[in-house]
Amino acid sequence: MDISVTLFGGLRHFLPAGSSFNKCTIKLDDGGHLDELLELLPIPARKKYIVIINDEKVSREAYADITVHSDDEIVLLPPIKGG
Repeated sequence: MDISVTLFGGLRHFLPAGSSFNKCTIKLDDGGHLDELLELLPIPARKKYIVIINDEKVSREAYADITVHSDDEIVLLPPIKGG
């Protein structure tokens, strides 16, 4: 299945080749999990980001437990820093 993923801020630098402005489509097997999807993106392991699925923030501990569906809205955001 095809999953649409949107990357904001500096994360856009890690979009796969052929992506549009800040969106890409990732192919994932039916029943695939969020951790599998994120592994297909070329984001370095040291890079921090927040994952939001269908307007709900997802904790890192839950990545392996969340099944991704083709109609899910998946957004990756860099952490917000204040001063």
